[in-house]
Amino acid sequence: MQMICHYEITDFTDWHTAFNADAEARRDAGLTVLQIWRDADSTTHAFALLEVNDRKRAEAWITRSNALHSDDANTVLNASHYFTKTA
Repeated sequence: MQMICHYEITDFTDWHTAFNADAEARRDAGLTVLQIWRDADSTTHAFALLEVNDRKRAEAWITRSNALHSDDANTVLNASHYFTKTA
């Protein structure tokens, strides 16, 4: 299973630095980063594709990330997460 994340952010470079700093928490949640994209026309949108090894731990990571703005260095204004399966 994968998870697609969309982030409305203050600045891509700042967000990407904070995202990278959270790598250990993602690993602990059973998540592996497969791909990161930035909006071609804006520095305020980012997308990530993650491999999900344990959905419950991934959901706990989402809840934690949404609650603790220090995890993203206050760069995330809004986040959406979608669990997906290959059709």
